[in-house]
Amino acid sequence: MSTKLSTPVVVDVETTGLGSHDKIVEIAVITLDPTTWETVDEYDTLINPERDVGPTGIHGITASMIEIAPIFGEVIAMIARRLHDAVLIAHNLAFDSRMLRSEFERSGVAIDMGKGLCTYRETREKLHIACEERGISLAHHHRALVDARATAELARHLELHKVFPHAEAARVGDVPNKPSQRTLRRGLADAGTSPLHRIVSRAHYPACEEAVSLYLDALDWVLDDGVIDQAERIVIERLAREWGISEQKRKEAHRAYFDCIVAAAERDGIVSEAERKIIEKIAQQLEIAGADIPDATPLPTVDEISPGSRVCFTGEAVVKGEKWDRDALEVIAKHAGLTPVKNVTKKACDLLVAADVSSTSGKARKARQYDIPILSVDDFLTRFENP
Repeated sequence: MSTKLSTPVVVDVETTGLGSHDKIVEIAVITLDPTTWETVDEYDTLINPERDVGPTGIHGITASMIEIAPIFGEVIAMIARRLHDAVLIAHNLAFDSRMLRSEFERSGVAIDMGKGLCTYRETREKLHIACEERGISLAHHHRALVDARATAELARHLELHKVFPHAEAARVGDVPNKPSQRTLRRGLADAGTSPLHRIVSRAHYPACEEAVSLYLDALDWVLDDGVIDQAERIVIERLAREWGISEQKRKEAHRAYFDCIVAAAERDGIVSEAERKIIEKIAQQLEIAGADIPDATPLPTVDEISPGSRVCFTGEAVVKGEKWDRDALEVIAKHAGLTPVKNVTKKACDLLVAADVSSTSGKARKARQYDIPILSVDDFLTRFENP
């Protein structure tokens, strides 16, 4: 009697930091064929951590990029589906496993990470060095999908399939959340993936009992760039017919997808002008008649900031390749006649400066609560570095 092979799955996460309180801001999960170890499925998405995004200078993710990204609880079912009964592979598996375990536990879902395989343990080299020495491409390092692809290639190069039988698969408990196909990926033009090619070549993976779920997955891919071109429209309409989805069901799926976008934009109580434009564009592409587009939330301006105004800084930022921390920014503020303060309070703070005006840090949330204007570090430097 033959024993069923476990599925090898490569994972990579980008996070807000390294501590136990930190969260995932991007995840990629690549499923490999257990016999050939060739890629059969790729899943990746940005994740809104509902807090500051952490070291943008490393992972390149800004607060504005994750404004309408799903939170982990919204994608946990799709991730769990790929991790359950799979042997995890990562470059520094201990870190990726710890961050994943923390996210699952916060969501109230039990997970046993099993005993996976670690390419870092095999090479004892950072990923970019291990890849460079073996001729493996790693453009755009610290993007989850790019790093996961490189790790998958590295695992094949190291012939980890030889030690694979000694590994143990992960086990994931029941996930109460209904699977959501909505993701928010970084641009894939430089990653060598065509959304149209992806949905045509992998339309039937993973297996799914609900045809509408498969359709939503295809829809999510073609909306990667916010546009459904004619070729993509023909393909998804054909898939809907093949899967027995009526035109009415298809319209309902479009509406459900649109409603998810709106809910994500309204999650923090603020709808930015950029979010409003995205919502409007998605409504047009999905051909939703009478779509209710929320108005952008009016925000306080910085017009009344003048010498003596009290300014608070949150986080560090990279502007034109130069890193700016709080101490350096406070020096600029003092030279401009502003008064730096440590905390955002209703009566003793007039301005908050953040790496990104869409920041969801605790200080940014307080600033919005108290109607205190928020200025990006870039705009702050433009306005006050040489007053």
